[in-house]
Amino acid sequence: MTASRASQLNLIGALFLVLGLISIFNLAILRKIGDQLKANSETTANLTSLEGTKPESSDQFDSMANSMVMGMFIASITFTLVCFLTGVCLLKRFSYRTCLVGAAVTCIIFPVGTVLGAWAIFVLTARDTKSLFEDMASDS
Repeated sequence: MTASRASQLNLIGALFLVLGLISIFNLAILRKIGDQLKANSETTANLTSLEGTKPESSDQFDSMANSMVMGMFIASITFTLVCFLTGVCLLKRFSYRTCLVGAAVTCIIFPVGTVLGAWAIFVLTARDTKSLFEDMASDS
């Protein structure tokens, strides 16, 4: 049973690394979203006064849109780092708690992260799994 758990942990760790690589592509998509958001706001809103000048509220909207895109950018980078860290820790059997926390955080991202995180939690909470991490720590 321990060999089966070890192979499951290896597969889950590899899938975490793949999910981290896929989430890197979100960064390119976020840039496109920010550009499209700005273009849509300029197209749909008549942001000029009667004199033809740009009112101050459009600057506030631009800063709000930039803040939103920056927040999504930071969340995407954080998620990518969590996926990479969890994948490496699972493959090296480094830190049991880090793997559990990473799996729980990954559950937030629906649907792929939820399935992968739930499967990782299921495998990590099995009785014989924790001994795999302890065996690797004693071998070092």
